[in-house]
Amino acid sequence: MKVAIIELDHFQYGLTQSEIFDGHEKIFFVSQNIKKEMTDYNPGLCNGTFHIIESLETNADQIIKTCNSESIDLLMVSPVFSGFEALLKIAQNIKSQKVITIHNVNFWLNSRFRTPAALKERKLKQEIVKCFDYIAVEDFIYHHLKTNNAKLFSEHKFIYIPFTIFQSNKTRIHQKENDTLKVVLPGSIHKDRRRYEEVIEVITNFAKQGAQITFSFAGKPLEAYGKWVISQLENANALKPGIASYFPVNSENMPLKFLKEMETSDLVLSTSTTEFKALGTTEYIGKTKPTAAIHDMISFQLPGLLPQHLHIPENLADSVFNYKNAEELQSILQSLISNPAKLKLWKDQAIKNSQYFTVKEIRKNLPFFYNQCKRCVMDNINDPDIWFDKNGNCNYCNDYYKFIETEKTKKDFDSEKLKPLFSKIKKEGANKKYDCLVGVSGGADSMYVVHLLVQAGLRPLVVHYDNGWNSETAVKNIEVMLNKLNIDLHTYINEWEEFKDIQLAFIKASVIDIELVTDQAIIASLYKLSRKHHLKYVFTGHNTSTEFILPKHWYHWKLDGLNIKAIHRKFGKKKISTYPIITYFDQYYLNKTKKIEMYSLLNYVKYNKAEAKEILKKEYGWIDYTGKHNESVFTRFFQNYILPLKFQVDKRKAHLSSLICSGQLTREEALEELKKHPWETAETLEDKDYVIKKLGLTMEEFDAWIKEKPVSHLKYPSYLTRHDKIIRFIKNQLGR
Repeated sequence: MKVAIIELDHFQYGLTQSEIFDGHEKIFFVSQNIKKEMTDYNPGLCNGTFHIIESLETNADQIIKTCNSESIDLLMVSPVFSGFEALLKIAQNIKSQKVITIHNVNFWLNSRFRTPAALKERKLKQEIVKCFDYIAVEDFIYHHLKTNNAKLFSEHKFIYIPFTIFQSNKTRIHQKENDTLKVVLPGSIHKDRRRYEEVIEVITNFAKQGAQITFSFAGKPLEAYGKWVISQLENANALKPGIASYFPVNSENMPLKFLKEMETSDLVLSTSTTEFKALGTTEYIGKTKPTAAIHDMISFQLPGLLPQHLHIPENLADSVFNYKNAEELQSILQSLISNPAKLKLWKDQAIKNSQYFTVKEIRKNLPFFYNQCKRCVMDNINDPDIWFDKNGNCNYCNDYYKFIETEKTKKDFDSEKLKPLFSKIKKEGANKKYDCLVGVSGGADSMYVVHLLVQAGLRPLVVHYDNGWNSETAVKNIEVMLNKLNIDLHTYINEWEEFKDIQLAFIKASVIDIELVTDQAIIASLYKLSRKHHLKYVFTGHNTSTEFILPKHWYHWKLDGLNIKAIHRKFGKKKISTYPIITYFDQYYLNKTKKIEMYSLLNYVKYNKAEAKEILKKEYGWIDYTGKHNESVFTRFFQNYILPLKFQVDKRKAHLSSLICSGQLTREEALEELKKHPWETAETLEDKDYVIKKLGLTMEEFDAWIKEKPVSHLKYPSYLTRHDKIIRFIKNQLGR
């Protein structure tokens, strides 16, 4: 891989990116000063071709020409605070994958526009971001956006790249000379970024006591506030000489001075504020803006203390702790002075935790380097949500094992619950033609649910949603089995031209979950018929043993009726009349007031799909589809052709990984299955002709659409962005 790195403001980002792509050909575009700082701090990482530039504005053409003539594979741009027109020009004209690093989210993605100049800058930044394939952010930002801002996280492809990386092979230059507890406070002394009033109170108290502790301020004092802090430190030094040290205002060789202070310290202390107002907007420390103290803890294998409002990253547990106020901070530090063994425990844990932040570990979670789970077959191809632990296992299979082992899961899905549930259903439905309802597609999961319900003595009404894409095998499987069991079938038929119009709207929208149109209608039809027949108990074939793993990036929320209406309103032509729509609010109402309950029956039994298929074949003459959801022609084509070729998603990985986790398949068998290319088979190419003709498209139109860039569902109105807080509340109320 050939990588170009633009770095004009923070030498640490340049070094981090250099180490991430160590072993690859690198081209640096840096200022003379940045090159010196990089070389002074770690000359071993300055291995590449350096081009000295003045600014983006001055050297944009040179950067474009060099990158294109060198045929680079990847452009890495470090944080940029000016020269936006030049950056846009660079982004638009360099032919490679591109990554922009930001550590001020609101400055880039939510900036204010109170003046014409600010509005122009905002639009420029929006255009710039569109040109980049990925946005690199640090740990705090990545996890905050992922868990608290679904809209933003879905609109962009965020990746995690730290400010600095722990280098396990780096030799320490400086060694601590005494046993006095040394606390370091990294970062510039700036009143908007860090507040020192409580720390000064603590330092003064320790100075009066003559305690064996020192405080090093490893950052330049800025403006009047910085000078005031220094004056207070001098007052403390007057009480106990040497208790506090700091960098002079006009200090030089900052990287080397900083290195010495960090290498000779015992503990990192952060005083980061909650909000930081600069660059025309407000950033929130630990949410939309990182705190560098975390990365200093990682880089130098030091334990640390953070203010209460900052979240401690999971991988720094037991070496980083929160403090509420000056009193608690002083108490913690006093305990470390009095108990050196406690400090040693913290430092030992910090050494262990730092291993999570080596270049090897960071690379596991970057899309430029292919990574696959060591336990299942999930990988990082077009999946920004995947995460690999230090053992090489992914978050999906880790979540599976956590889920099945929790007491709540064991309690909720205890098979002993089925006996009283079935008795209750029979009793309440004694005077009805049917006592429950079950949705079927013709596939093994749903048909096996019918088998289990009949075995239990229940009288289900079977519901099938017909969207016009049923395979002949699906129709036959349903018909033969239900006739043999003498069970009634209600087929909910959607008017074809109307369904086609909605499906075409989703295709034109270029969103990934075209199947949302069908899945939403299936759920809606089940609820509609349960109300019509006064049936409170609804069973489905969904199950964790074959369907637990599915990346969120590969589908959209199935109850987002607003998203369906919005996309159809923009791209559709016909009026919706027979298509059933249900929203989360509808479901909440039906669950709470009408007491309709949905059950995933297969979660309550020891479900083995292969064994279930054999039972269905033997007892009902059921015919296997040889693939997940192949009972629908469109679904088969969608999963075998559209997903892998337009969206770079192979859903087989998720299905096979679920089977591996549930013990129904070996990893070796799954890997062998993935060697096949379903998008190339004769059946898939026949499906392509059939689907295109049935939708009324031309081959040229369809092939052009396949090449179009995918669009996020959240580019269109969605309940997830308009009513996210309400939906979270409802989910909590429903216990989901």
